[in-house]
Amino acid sequence: MTVHAVDPSPLAGRWVNFDTAALGLDLVEAVADGDRLLLRITERGDPRPAPDAPGPPAAPVSGATLPAVPLADDVDTAEAVAFLAEGRLGDRRVVLVGYVNRGLLTIDVHTVHPTAARTPNVMYRAHFYRREGATPV
Repeated sequence: MTVHAVDPSPLAGRWVNFDTAALGLDLVEAVADGDRLLLRITERGDPRPAPDAPGPPAAPVSGATLPAVPLADDVDTAEAVAFLAEGRLGDRRVVLVGYVNRGLLTIDVHTVHPTAARTPNVMYRAHFYRREGATPV
């Protein structure tokens, strides 16, 4: 059996969350680094000030750069269509499982709060488009 490297370049680019009002992952910049993928994550805080509080929206929370493992959809395919990443994002541990289907990147975000016992672990799904591509609806 021949081991094939998976090419991460099909996943590379700037991916923007379709939901402009969602908290959490806002921008994912995927950079191909040899046969690995690096994810630069930007999160969005509260996108609007409280109705009775004047001022600009809260600034986005910048997270760490996470290494990701590119995944193909078949053992005989060399192009990546998905990734798996885990590490720290702020004060949380996260597992990100992303996959591209018809030009849309879907990321399942699993978070664990190891230092905040009262904060529940959370899972959510977010959808992204390439910054160079279509605009959100």
